[in-house]
Order: sequence, then C-alpha cells, then structure tokens
Amino acid sequence: MIKFFFQEKFTILLGFLLIYVIAIPFFALVLDEELLLNISFSAVMLSAILTVSQKRKSRVVFLLLVLPCIIFIWLKLSIDSSEILLAGVVLQALFNFFMVFVIVLFIFEAPVVTRNTISAAVVGYLFVALFFTNLYLMLEIISPGAFSISHDQIMADPSILRYFSFVTFSTLGYGDVVPISSQAKTMAISEALIGQIYLTVLIARLVGGYAAVYHSKKE
Repeated sequence: MIKFFFQEKFTILLGFLLIYVIAIPFFALVLDEELLLNISFSAVMLSAILTVSQKRKSRVVFLLLVLPCIIFIWLKLSIDSSEILLAGVVLQALFNFFMVFVIVLFIFEAPVVTRNTISAAVVGYLFVALFFTNLYLMLEIISPGAFSISHDQIMADPSILRYFSFVTFSTLGYGDVVPISSQAKTMAISEALIGQIYLTVLIARLVGGYAAVYHSKKE
C-alpha cells in the first residue's frame, strides 16, 4: 500500500480531482456545495504535495502557493467580499498553472510510459481547464458582464464558469453560456486551441514513449 502511495502519485491526485470535478455536484444534492468544493479542492492541493516532494525548489514554490490559497478559499465562506474572492481565484490560477508546468515536465522527462504517466497526462488536462476557469472568473469579477449569464448568477454559482471552461476546452460548445466581451472571447479561443494542442502533443509523447519501450523489449 505504501509502495503504491509513492509510485502512483498522479493516480491518487487524479482520484481527488475527479471527485472535485465530477462527484461534488451530486453530493451537493444533500450537502452544502461550496463547503464540499472547498474540502475537495483542499484535498487536491494537499495531495499535489506528493507530486513535487522530490524537488526542493518545486516544493518551496508549491507551499508558497498552497498555504495562502487554502486560507483564502476558506476565508471567503465567512467573509462575503469580492476582494477576498478575487485573491483566492488568483492564487488558485497560479496553483493550477504551476501544476500544469510540473506535470508537463514530468511527462516529457519520464523514461517509460506507466500508469502513473498516463494519470499525469489526464491530471494535466484537468488542471488546464481549471486554470481557465479561474481566468474566466477573474475576468467576470473585474469586468462584470463578460458572459451571457448574468453577473449575479455567476457570483452565486461560480461553477457555471467551470462548466463553460470544460465545454470549451473539449470544443463541445453547447452554446448555453456564451462569451460576450472581447477578452472573454479571446480566452475561449485560446482555451480551445490549447486543448487541441495539449492532446496532440501529449498523445504523441505517450505513444512515442510506449513504442520505445516496446521496441527495446523486442530487441
């Protein structure tokens, strides 16, 4: 069990991320959604400590991001302030961006493709979408009216923008939430392009890594 815990760091992190992204809305039918989201995202951040524990510099940067981030996301439960919300969103954006950076480096430096490597690729994909979620929310806080959904509705339920981000990232585009401002449109275009590039490059890397292992075994 301990061996799995240290060898499958990204697999464990993926489990917490899937709970945060997929499971929480269903638990929210009977429990407070914002509280559950805070608990699950805090678990994601604490679990992410495992992924950077081997590199001291990364660990220091990570702790400088995570500790204030946890403070602000819990602080907004008791203090209804747009400044507190914005600070928390900015810190989450930095955290998500840092995790994408760490994950991409890990994948390209991995000598072989393992279950943990594949999990890392999926985790990175989810973190990119969450990063753009933060950017959309930052834009809406700073410049209300950036989306077709009303500002009050988004502030009451910020998960709307997480839904919009994942729909955009996957280029699904239902059209029920539409970017209105030029900044929001530019972000949406950027996210859709990055989503396609991420899949293309990462799949090529994973297939190439697997092919190298396969050929080495045959030889």
